[in-house]
Amino acid sequence: MGKHRISIIIILVMLLQLAIPLMRVEAVIENKSKEEILNDMTTKEKIAQMLMPAFRTYDGTNVTTLNEEIEGIIAKHGFAGVILFAQNNSSTTQTLELIDSIQKANIKNEDRPELLISVDQEGATVTRLAEGTQGPGNMALGATGDSKNAYSIGEIIGLELKSIGYNVDFAPVVDVNNNPSNPVIGNRSFSDDANIVVDFGSKFMKGLKSQSIITSLKHFPGHGDTSTDSHTGLPRIEKTYNQLKQNELIPFTNCIENGAEMIMTAHIQYPKIETETYTSIKDGNEIELPATLSKKIITDILRNDLDYDGVVVTDAMNMQAISDNFDKLDSAKLAINAGVDIILMPVDILNKEGIEALDKYITDVADLVDNGEISVENVNNAVLRILTLKENNGLLGTYDDSNLETRINNAKKVVGSKENHDTEWEIAKKSITLVKNDTDMLPIQNNGKTVILVPYANEVLSGEYAISKLKEDGIISKDMDISVLLIRNKELAEIEDTIADAKNVILITEQYSQAGLAGASYEMADSIIDFVHEQGNKISCISCYLPYDVARLQKADSILLAYSANGMNELPNFENDIVKTYGVSIPCGIYTAFNKNAKLGKLPVNIPELDDNYKYTSEYLYKRNYGLQYEEKEEYKFIEGQEQSFNITTDSKLKFEFNIEYDVFIKQGNVHIDNELVDSSNYALSKGSTIITFNDEYTKLLATGEHTLKVAVNDGEIETKFTITKIESPNNNETTNPTSDDTTKSATTIGKSSGPKTGDNIVMWATLLVVSMLGLAGTVKLYKKNK
Repeated sequence: MGKHRISIIIILVMLLQLAIPLMRVEAVIENKSKEEILNDMTTKEKIAQMLMPAFRTYDGTNVTTLNEEIEGIIAKHGFAGVILFAQNNSSTTQTLELIDSIQKANIKNEDRPELLISVDQEGATVTRLAEGTQGPGNMALGATGDSKNAYSIGEIIGLELKSIGYNVDFAPVVDVNNNPSNPVIGNRSFSDDANIVVDFGSKFMKGLKSQSIITSLKHFPGHGDTSTDSHTGLPRIEKTYNQLKQNELIPFTNCIENGAEMIMTAHIQYPKIETETYTSIKDGNEIELPATLSKKIITDILRNDLDYDGVVVTDAMNMQAISDNFDKLDSAKLAINAGVDIILMPVDILNKEGIEALDKYITDVADLVDNGEISVENVNNAVLRILTLKENNGLLGTYDDSNLETRINNAKKVVGSKENHDTEWEIAKKSITLVKNDTDMLPIQNNGKTVILVPYANEVLSGEYAISKLKEDGIISKDMDISVLLIRNKELAEIEDTIADAKNVILITEQYSQAGLAGASYEMADSIIDFVHEQGNKISCISCYLPYDVARLQKADSILLAYSANGMNELPNFENDIVKTYGVSIPCGIYTAFNKNAKLGKLPVNIPELDDNYKYTSEYLYKRNYGLQYEEKEEYKFIEGQEQSFNITTDSKLKFEFNIEYDVFIKQGNVHIDNELVDSSNYALSKGSTIITFNDEYTKLLATGEHTLKVAVNDGEIETKFTITKIESPNNNETTNPTSDDTTKSATTIGKSSGPKTGDNIVMWATLLVVSMLGLAGTVKLYKKNK
């Protein structure tokens, strides 16, 4: 046998050895279909696969690493997945390592499909990542008027989640916030118009899906028209099915048609739809089943009428709407029989007793299946849908725990990156909405002291960040007198000295409930507004949470809306790869108050008027899509008089024309030559745009040579250079006028560069002609040679 044959055999053997482990892993992943996995499960294993527990805190400590008990319960039961909260997210590296350890615990004792690792990362108000990019929030996105922005934010959030190890985001919220008194949805909704919610919600969903994140629409069949928070009570909506179809169900229907894979239910009663009742364990009263437990809503409407066969997950079952009124096993039985697939947070796991309670819960629910109280068919269908979801998203195989260090390094580059925050900033700027500017206070000019008043400590840095951006971008001067003042728990007398001489005051307001409009914070706002006006100064309010408080702030000179009040605990330093998450809307609101070039948003909701008791009425103060823009003023510039020198003779006048309106200049204008104010007696004004002609007596006092003319009004200034030349005798035909090549200076508008002269153009075209001819000759020569 030749040496080359031996070498080939050795290589083949080595390749075969490498292939064996690959074939083994492939067998583990592909050997069983989802149907076979289901058939091999015991009843308890099926129930476990239908659960998604949370491990927020344990023995009073945030769960940022797995302890022995939590690892044990995950290893013991093959859950659908787990949900993580802010308590589980202290840093990018920590979260990734925690998720990695959870996935490893799941396969510690046997090969199982990957876990669904889920989180509520809606953006802005509901944000869990410690170092992620929040985005401005859904209502702010709606205010931009461009649903591409929703896609971009969904894409960024999806990218960051994926890099850490998440594969499910309980977002977007597609509730239609058609009740301004809603205490739980509010600015988490894109709009109070179903069609706007459709447009923005579907784009947000697609942005997340572009990064392989499973989305979960919420809260079916709609949480927008409630005045009770289901975390603390049991809401009730008196609407018929037909009424829901005309509004609340529109976004869900559209997103289902666009490939929604997961939908979260709402713990809300619909007594005109659901007739089955339950005796509340809280007070013994008969209550209608909420949507989460309603077969009529989950199976008849969602599955049959809307033709949805994806995964249905409950909202958290430890919320008081459920936990206060329903026995745990009864709520599980009702939910599964209604057609629910995943029960979210079935048991509070706060300590070892919680672990034991979850263990017992699985056994007890499995017994209900075995004795016929829970439909076996529903259980099997639920597990199959969960396995199908995992299969469709590459999660049916065993978790790959390799390359942890590489994944960490990649995540640190992605999560909260400068690029993501820059995109967030540009989008948030487009959301800021101006609804009142009666005295033309905005945009604020560099014309005196400005004080920004914030209600919470972590918003002081938000104001300072806005100021730094304004100076960095040249919107305000670096020496402008501007500061931020915390007013939390202060009386007016404690801040009067600071704001008494402030020509401009900016007040940040935050409404969290309808009742708050009659509270102390808005009484304080009234006092501040009145005090500023008494000093002869102006005040702008920036509404930074629910936009409905603008009806309470009508005494202010101007009102902006920013839609989110998340603060900033440290200034971002993008030279460091660890940037703590921060709210972008407050800084953008402040920035916009000064930025004359801002492109402002439109209201995504109707703003109702208030009665004398600060209750909402049925009349609207501002309607959806309303929003002012800053007046676009033409940039000030000179029209005539520059780019020349002036010969001082008896028939030559020092004259300029500029595009500042004549009436404006008469009231506000002033003139400086060489930084000295020129008395108005030394020039005459006439209309063109505005023409200024200097008197001969004044002109003759100017020295020969270059001078600077500056014309200013309250909202801008322009300047140009000109040259004075003199002749020794008016009768002499030869003048001492300098040529354009020596002393004459071109007068220019600030920021404007002069173009090429005619001579420059001749040279340029001649050069191009020669080069073209040479190129043509070369081409002909090459052609002949080839010929």
